[in-house]
Amino acid sequence: MIVAGTQTSSSYREVGLLLLLLLLIIIIKLIEGDSIQAWLTAGVTYLIPKNENTGNSKNYRPVTSLPTTYKLITSIIRTRMQKYMDNENLLPKEQKGYSGGTKGCKE
Repeated sequence: MIVAGTQTSSSYREVGLLLLLLLLIIIIKLIEGDSIQAWLTAGVTYLIPKNENTGNSKNYRPVTSLPTTYKLITSIIRTRMQKYMDNENLLPKEQKGYSGGTKGCKE
């Protein structure tokens, strides 16, 4: 409950549960084969200047922001896939590119 501009821990819990419910609905729809809604994967690209010479298009670096829902879903899928692949020993130890918690091939 939100009272006079203050937020209690129960209000955060309620918002968290609502977001979790919405995320689960989206994941279930994806598993059932429903098409992915365009808003879920649509990113917004910002052009960040590399230096002060903004007159040349080569001096910009594109950065795309993806929706948080997309990031949450892909994070959940990646974590579950990683856990399954680790439990079943499906990747050789030399394969670090996919593994979480590693620094890549230099480790």
